[in-house]
Amino acid sequence: MNNLKPVISSELETAIHEKIIIDLCVHAMETRIYKAEASGNKKLEEYYQLKLKELFSQRKQLNDYLRKENVKIQEVVVCDDMFVKYPYYIRSKEGGIKEGEAMYWKAALKLHMKRKLNRL
Repeated sequence: MNNLKPVISSELETAIHEKIIIDLCVHAMETRIYKAEASGNKKLEEYYQLKLKELFSQRKQLNDYLRKENVKIQEVVVCDDMFVKYPYYIRSKEGGIKEGEAMYWKAALKLHMKRKLNRL
């Protein structure tokens, strides 16, 4: 497996990682809201709505930062039943493009999501 890794700042690397995790958390939270709604649990639904609002706020800040840095994260690529990768590219100010990918073990992604949601 070719694990591409352009030379980027650790701040940018962290932002890419956070964006991937937040997008997954948003999806998970929307699913929880739908289930709470379906079961008629208004309190739980409102609780999840608040969490979702916080995630949207964090995602907006990250999107603004990544846009400013000319970073585009592409759709997830499923490698196999254990790994996924998120290709991304960065347009440099000189006109070139740096390509890379963030590769994750699916179980680790779930753990990152769980921790993120618990910290909200």
